[in-house]
Amino acid sequence: MADKLHNIRPRFVLQCNKAVFKQLLDELRHAHILSDAEAEEIDEGNTLRADKCRALVDTVIKKGDKSSNVLLEKIKEKDPKLSEDLGITDPPELPLPKKEQSIQQASVEPPLPKKEKFGQQEVNGITLCTESEYEEITKLSKESERYPILEKGRRKRLALIICNINFQDSKIGKREGANCDIEGMKKILKGLDYNVQLSTDLTAEEMQTTMKTFAAHSHHKDSDSTFLVFMSHGERDIIYGTDFKSEDVEGRERATGRIHVDDIFNTFNNENCPGLRNKPKVIIIQACRGHKKGQVWVSDNGQESPSIKQEDLEDDAMRMIQKESDLICFYSTTPDTVSYRHVNQGSLFIQRLIGFIKREAHNSSVGDIFQKVQLSFKDDIQMPTQDRNTLLKKFFLLPGY
Repeated sequence: MADKLHNIRPRFVLQCNKAVFKQLLDELRHAHILSDAEAEEIDEGNTLRADKCRALVDTVIKKGDKSSNVLLEKIKEKDPKLSEDLGITDPPELPLPKKEQSIQQASVEPPLPKKEKFGQQEVNGITLCTESEYEEITKLSKESERYPILEKGRRKRLALIICNINFQDSKIGKREGANCDIEGMKKILKGLDYNVQLSTDLTAEEMQTTMKTFAAHSHHKDSDSTFLVFMSHGERDIIYGTDFKSEDVEGRERATGRIHVDDIFNTFNNENCPGLRNKPKVIIIQACRGHKKGQVWVSDNGQESPSIKQEDLEDDAMRMIQKESDLICFYSTTPDTVSYRHVNQGSLFIQRLIGFIKREAHNSSVGDIFQKVQLSFKDDIQMPTQDRNTLLKKFFLLPGY
């Protein structure tokens, strides 16, 4: 197999694109064919794409037939058309090493077959960004107009999911179907190269502690972004912990066991989360915001918008930064209205959002994806809302890069 890999080397170097190279490099690291040091040397020690591909093949060939066989199999898996062009679509001559077999068999989420459609490739249902799309996006949008993404393999992306399903108060119903949302969000975020931290059934205090611990994580300094996903019961700008309780005290309602959406923004603002300063922070919230229905009968009636009064501004001698910036919150519904969840299939909002990210992230910014999700609910029973959007640039996910 080392001989076969050597024979296809010239054509592989010529035809393998940047996205496939990065996938192969990551796969060989995960399969323990390449050490982290070897992978970094191949990627960082070479500037040109062709030189990177050449170094990858040469390093694997030196490791013998079994390692060469793994690389050939990964090429077939990651780019069937390239595999066909290189003539390596025949069955493997050697079995995979036992270590790689056990890793693949132990995978909780085995990769789905990659599909070729009009030149686009898919992995686990996520449409990958092509090299031409990547070049077009980086060419048309200036660096000052889009958030930079760090190179795969060098970045340490983290994402947080907090999902409350069971509640201490028997009057609050169990959130049936929430496990579908958890699995769907985990899968899509992992597919976007985020290391996902999942916490379920937390009290309000535990939610606060989890957020603060996550905000202080040292990996954020080596990350380019984060996703923060909250799924629970709630009301307007409130998310329930599992210990939520509402009681009447001397004729007044007193509620405990809940966090305010402000708590999320405060935890991850520029003051309290410096590791993510100037980096996009995407907040996803699946929760009711009240008890009203989201649809009403209306007549068209335009109203004039009030003019905005410009206030005087002064310069300060010392450098100041905005306390809150680079955040965007996508809420499942508008204020005071309910949010719907299917007991077997999960929340309408979360499931539809996952679908749009899979299909659109390869060439659309996060803001554009959110807008497309909203448009899809135009005639539906709820309307997702973008709240407190302080993103200063376009944020592209570019799966595969």
